Amino acid sequence: MSRSTGKTKTRKTTVVLAGVLALLVLFALAVFVIRPAYKHYYVTHKEYPVYGGMTQDLKDCDLYKDMQSGKSFCFLGDSVTSGYEINNIPWYQPLVPYIKGNISNISRGGWMVHHLIEQADNIPAADVYVIAIGVNDVVFPWGKYAAQTPEEYINRLDKLAGIIRVKSPDAKIYFITPWTFTGQFTQYEERGEQFRAALSKWCSSSGFECINPHPYISSVLKEKGENGYLLSGIHPDNPKGIGLYCYAVLKADHESL
Repeated sequence: MSRSTGKTKTRKTTVVLAGVLALLVLFALAVFVIRPAYKHYYVTHKEYPVYGGMTQDLKDCDLYKDMQSGKSFCFLGDSVTSGYEINNIPWYQPLVPYIKGNISNISRGGWMVHHLIEQADNIPAADVYVIAIGVNDVVFPWGKYAAQTPEEYINRLDKLAGIIRVKSPDAKIYFITPWTFTGQFTQYEERGEQFRAALSKWCSSSGFECINPHPYISSVLKEKGENGYLLSGIHPDNPKGIGLYCYAVLKADHESL
């Protein structure tokens, strides 16, 4: 074989390898960069309607007025607020188009009040805080960090509120009662009602806003069934479930006027 023939074969091999490498790079970009970016864009820009539409009744509440005011919002919570199981879409996503101010989110799956207190340094200053925490304290009472009683639950929330007051002395704070749960968790129904009642009483005496969406969520689930609305007995499905949760929160706030 001549030297020129050997060089030609080497050149062809190099070209083939370069082509294969280029294809691998393109494949990796498609799988690990382009596809996730597209999915993220799709889920964050998709429309998530409020259950039944944003009616005038739902707009006639303090929370909606704060949403329209241009004030900054900070949502605190657990998996329901972080969007666990539904592409990281939080329960309040249908409300985002109506919130005129900046939005921040401090939440994670499995969190209890204890964990939000631990996040004191990471909680940002804001004009309005919407805190939905406690369902894990209710349905996982054997957990290491769970509040064992309604009194302990309220004591921890009081500590959390104190942390927020240091950050933002003039902030408005909404507390949402522990979310609705079904299925295997119904054994804790009485405990859930005790925690909700304790939160309502404490907010009333402490000057905080308390919103109890549970009756409205339960009513729709009883009529429509859980399919499409609830996952695993504790997480709102997407998009109907989060639309229902937003409806229930605004409806409860409206009815409390």
